[in-house]
Amino acid sequence: MTPLPPALRGVLWMLLAVTAWSAMYLFVRQVSGRYTAFEILFVRNAVTLLTMAPLLLGTPLAALRTQRFPMHCMRALLACLGMLGLYAGIAYVPLPDVVALSFTQPLFLVALAPLVLRETVETRRWAATLIGFSGILIIVRPGFADVSAAMLLVLGSAAVYAGSNLCIKLLMRTDTPLQSVFYGNALMLPLSLVPALFACVQPTWVDLGWMAGVGLTGALGMYAVAQAYRAADASAVAPFDFLRLPITASAAYVIFGDVAGPWTWAGALVIFGSSYALVLLESRARRGT
Repeated sequence: MTPLPPALRGVLWMLLAVTAWSAMYLFVRQVSGRYTAFEILFVRNAVTLLTMAPLLLGTPLAALRTQRFPMHCMRALLACLGMLGLYAGIAYVPLPDVVALSFTQPLFLVALAPLVLRETVETRRWAATLIGFSGILIIVRPGFADVSAAMLLVLGSAAVYAGSNLCIKLLMRTDTPLQSVFYGNALMLPLSLVPALFACVQPTWVDLGWMAGVGLTGALGMYAVAQAYRAADASAVAPFDFLRLPITASAAYVIFGDVAGPWTWAGALVIFGSSYALVLLESRARRGT
């Protein structure tokens, strides 16, 4: 059987990631009104670690040893705060707006890179970033619409999660992806468990299934996007990430009655277009053109 071209394999993996993440948003919304974000995050991390168990059992202990445990702790703390903000905001913000604002993560990465990584950001990347941030104003429309605390929480979660991704970028200079995924989830488990114990609501078996679905789809999405970028250049597969918006918006309208207004679509196009411009600039920089 003839293997698929790398670009097509990358696109198919990205489509799987997009589908998984869209399902994750829907699963979180399904339970977010009845359970705290801590409880949802704890189940999510536990399920992710369980899915990793077969891989970990065949991994030598030496492969998990790290000299950068404090950085793993910082990464886990930021990821935990980012997910908590996202899960809490999903309960009150229309899902299309949540997805649109999630596209801002690459913009926050550019803004944080000079401070954390001491990287020099060229003028074109700053211009793309500023244009992208204008898309936030299109969605939020301060002064024309009420800016809810939940929407600011979702936006803040994107910024915090960008900090977590910067930690991963630093960790990849010395550690492996397996170490990053293992320590991230293992450390987030107690971080979410302790608060969850004080505000725990006994979940029904059905709701526990929804929470487990958050963990499974989240893990599948991370694996699929890693395979997508491994198979093909980021500039070839990144545009398909925008499909998260129409897929999530369509499902959210049918299931929850969420409506994606014209301002959400317009702002999302500006944000995503700017984020994709950053991907193209980085890809060209790597090729030295």
